[in-house]
Parts: sequence; structure tokens; C-alpha cells
Amino acid sequence: MRWKYAATLDGRIAAADGSSRWISSPQSRQDVHRLRAEADAVVVGSGTLLADDPQLAARGVDGAIQPLRVVVDTRARIAPGARVLDDAAPTLIAVGEDADTAHLPGVDIVRLPAAEHGLDITALLAALHTRGVRSVLLEGGPTLAGAFVAAGAVDAVTGYLAPALLGAGPAALADAGISTIARALRLDVTDVVRLGPDLRVRAVPAAVRTTDPTDAAADPTLTTVPQES
Repeated sequence: MRWKYAATLDGRIAAADGSSRWISSPQSRQDVHRLRAEADAVVVGSGTLLADDPQLAARGVDGAIQPLRVVVDTRARIAPGARVLDDAAPTLIAVGEDADTAHLPGVDIVRLPAAEHGLDITALLAALHTRGVRSVLLEGGPTLAGAFVAAGAVDAVTGYLAPALLGAGPAALADAGISTIARALRLDVTDVVRLGPDLRVRAVPAAVRTTDPTDAAADPTLTTVPQES
């Protein structure tokens, strides 16, 4: 499972007033569409859905097969008119076992047990696996990202870092069950490239590093940022 986020250099994904469009550049946003096209499923939480009303389809990618759009929405707060419920791609709504979904007739719903923060991530991934999902792109906000990290479900991280500072606003990652520096999830950076004004940093947990066939060497359109010697 790959977690993707976009943030300023001081790690903020939105300003103090909640505004977040656009932190990243058009080049970075187009790269995200490529990530979506490569994934079997794209996952967001209800907070992202309510704040941004994303469509989550892969656009501008030739021959793209649309991923399953998954919304983690414990209390089924999604509106029937949400863009993610259009016909651009299939959609699955993951809700709590007692959520009221009467306002979502005809929508594919999966009911999952609760966890400490929201729904059980392991149960969610198991439900997706039964639907043939083998690769997941997490685009959720800090709370959902924290839940995935806490569950040990993040295999790779792609961060789009914009050359901007905010100083306040939500951070990219919320509580992930890490209370001391000794328990930090250490990552190996696999590549850093420049996308317009932004930097895209890809990394994996140090214990599971593998060769990524889509690294900068395989993509001549990207500029590798030289590292300090």
C-alpha cells in the first residue's frame, strides 16, 4: 500500500483556514493521476471527501484503467451527490457496522468493525483483497494516514513537497501510535525528482526496500535532484 500526500516544506497539507488548493504544482498533480492509474484502488477518508469533494478518477493518462474508489466513512456522512459517486469509476463506501446508509441506495457498501480510531484497517484491506484489489493508493488525510501507519499497512510513501511555508495548519500525518523517537518509522529514500517547482520524494520502510521500476532512471522526463556528497 502506497501513501501519497502533498505538503509544504514545513509539512503542512493545508493552511490554518483549511484551504489547500493548490499546494502542489500542476506537474505533481498530473503525476498523482499516473499513480491512480497504476493502482487497483484509491482510498480516502470522510474528512477529505467532505472538505474537497474529490472525484478520484485517473485523468489525462492514456489507456488508464480506472481504480476502485474507496471512501472510509465510518458514519456514512457522504452525500448522494458526491463526485466520487459518479460513473467515472466504480466506488465502494466502507462504513461502520451500525451506520445508516438508507440515503445511499444502489451504492456498494462494506460494513467493517470499529478500531481505536475509525474502522479496522486490516479488515478494510481484507475486504478489498476479496474484491481483487492487490495495490492500494492512500490519498487520505492525516487521520486516516495515521491509522494506516499504526496498522503497519504502509509499504511505500510518495511525498510531493512544495517550496512554500505555512507555519500553521494540519500536518501530513496525525497520531500513528508513535510516542517516542526510538519508535519512529524509519524510511529509505528510493529517489528524489523535481516536478516543476516541487520535489517528489519516494521512500519505503527500511526493512522492505525493493527496486521500484518507475524510478527516475526509468523516466527520462524527470530531473533527478543531485544529492550532496
